[in-house]
Amino acid sequence: MAFTFENGEWNLKSGGQVWHLERLAKERPRPFYLYDLDSVSERARAFAKAPGQVHYAMKANAHPRLLSVLRQAGFGVDVVSLGEMQKALACGFSPQRVIFSGVGKDTEDLKAALAHRIFQINAESFEELQALAVLTASTGQTADVAIRLNIHLTAPTHKNIQTATEESKFGLDLRLLPEVLSWLKTQPQLRLKALAVHIGSQILDVSVFETMSRKMGELFRDVKAQSFPLERLDLGGGLGIDYQNDGAEDFPRLQRYFKALSAHDSPAQLLLEPGRFLVARSGVLIAKVVYVKRGVSRQFAILNAGMTSLMRPALYDAYHRIEPLRVRGGERETYSVVGPICESTDVFAEAREMPRLAAGDHVAIFEAGAYGAVMANTYNESPLPEQWSVLDGRMEVL
Repeated sequence: MAFTFENGEWNLKSGGQVWHLERLAKERPRPFYLYDLDSVSERARAFAKAPGQVHYAMKANAHPRLLSVLRQAGFGVDVVSLGEMQKALACGFSPQRVIFSGVGKDTEDLKAALAHRIFQINAESFEELQALAVLTASTGQTADVAIRLNIHLTAPTHKNIQTATEESKFGLDLRLLPEVLSWLKTQPQLRLKALAVHIGSQILDVSVFETMSRKMGELFRDVKAQSFPLERLDLGGGLGIDYQNDGAEDFPRLQRYFKALSAHDSPAQLLLEPGRFLVARSGVLIAKVVYVKRGVSRQFAILNAGMTSLMRPALYDAYHRIEPLRVRGGERETYSVVGPICESTDVFAEAREMPRLAAGDHVAIFEAGAYGAVMANTYNESPLPEQWSVLDGRMEVL
């Protein structure tokens, strides 16, 4: 990571250039994101040892310059909406590098996927497959499809980002698979090329991926034996980062993740869909302290950025490191770090100890490169934060 703390202040280094974050913050009156895209390139290179073909999960961060970095690194893309698919194609991704996931693809979405002849449509229900069959039959087209399965595997992560529990909205329930396979044999225009799975997000215990891989390998062999043209296992994404540290364990964990995914005993080609691991540490959200408000039993650091800029803490009680851009003196205080939005959930951190803050100071909220700006909204008529990026010593704004 090129964000460094030296001589009491945070900087960003790239291509021989140094940007002092406090100086950048003082030049910009509103909160903004800053991305270190050199770190994204570094993490993309680490996927050269991945045991399969890599498709970046675009929902994590859809910044065009970031997408260009990953496209040039040879990645495909995993999209979950028509808008994401259109943006990926506009950013230069080949249709043959696009996987279209998502639980609610409607007729317009499916028509567009067929028109572009994308690599793979991940169907998440019998109903979606039936809609796709009607479209292809009416136009004489064929489609390569995957069935995303719900394999009833509870991932060790926050309940709001588990996606394979028994009552999850995602994926085809495993118990329906025999019926769906029997029906697919009557639909020659749909070619079942892959089985897919995604069990959740922000997972640090990689042993669950080994369990997932073995289960999917068994299913692959069973379905392949029924004369379907299966070629691939799409094992999704979900590898997390430890938000409470600066990433020293990320790359060792990545290697354990690769090993876990390779546990399947099948001839399938693997597809991987990483998101957070590639981009989370690349981004910081920079905000100004508007007031330090004294309460009866605590004090609040009130920022000019709130849940409209970064929703993860409000949605998942998610932890983010928060640091003042410049530290003066050694005094430390405990703060509730909150935003200006008219909601009690607009809180970045409770009882967080950090160097003493004063009105006018600026802070960086770290590990904000994933599920940050893509979730930003205009509630309370808040302006969307700008997005600045640095790559090879050059800074640009979106």
